[in-house]
Amino acid sequence: MLILDFRKYPFLKPLEDELNKYAGGVSLNDLLVNGSYYLDQAKERIDKILKDKELESYDKIKDSVLVFYTTLYLVTALDNDMLKKKFLDKESQIIEKNLLNESEETLVEIANYLGLNINYNNIEIKYKKNKKTLSLSLKYSLNFIDFLKYTRELRKIDNKFSLASHILKDGKVYLTKEEIVRILVFQIRDKLMKMVNVSDVVIPEQIRKLADELKGRKTPPCILELKKKKELNNTELGVLIAYYIDIGDEKSAIDLTKDENIVKKFKGNKKTKYIVYSCKKMKELGLCVASCNTLNPLQFYYGKLE
Repeated sequence: MLILDFRKYPFLKPLEDELNKYAGGVSLNDLLVNGSYYLDQAKERIDKILKDKELESYDKIKDSVLVFYTTLYLVTALDNDMLKKKFLDKESQIIEKNLLNESEETLVEIANYLGLNINYNNIEIKYKKNKKTLSLSLKYSLNFIDFLKYTRELRKIDNKFSLASHILKDGKVYLTKEEIVRILVFQIRDKLMKMVNVSDVVIPEQIRKLADELKGRKTPPCILELKKKKELNNTELGVLIAYYIDIGDEKSAIDLTKDENIVKKFKGNKKTKYIVYSCKKMKELGLCVASCNTLNPLQFYYGKLE
């Protein structure tokens, strides 16, 4: 049996198990009070998420399990839908990259740890294409019922996961490594989403204090100026709608437009989504009214996390 690398996948390890490495009765808040390292790492990670910068894999970070939970609780305490989505998207990208580089045995072990019944039993499939005989190696399989269960949501957004696109033999559906990784990432993202949306979680006091400070940021001057206007042109209206949606204030967007369909359009989908303009673009449009030393109005709203 393989030993999972919790440094790389810290979300798999319960916080309580990690705290047991320290003296009995030590809480995460106790560690935060005695040093700023974990909070600094969490702020830096969230700052990169907001600026759409590449994140480090957790195994490159000291005490990654505690850094992960500090970041998770800070995102939870900030309680912003846009930030939560960006957090889930960014973390999922790193997880997928790491999983693709894992051995077959490790993938199966991680799957089993998550409660997924994935098997490793390699088969070679021969097929013809352009009069040539080719072979395809399928290293993983799922029970037919498990395949339907694990891919239920994936099949809604990706036809590659339809049953008709796979080999079904002796009650097993055979898949490639890339497909197994997609299934694992989807399940892990769902796990992280539940963790970040738990309503009754007890947020450590030090994290709560930091979140309260960060949430106290003011509305960007350019947005304040637009909100003062009695009449908005289409560009100005679009900026305000996108801004409201990006900060998770859909109600204000609906109040502004009086039309939920317009708001739905700006929320977009996986292929299309409107986001508030960068500060550079706002200057080009003549909508910038102050020197905020930021790259985007959202950076002003959330702060630089410094």
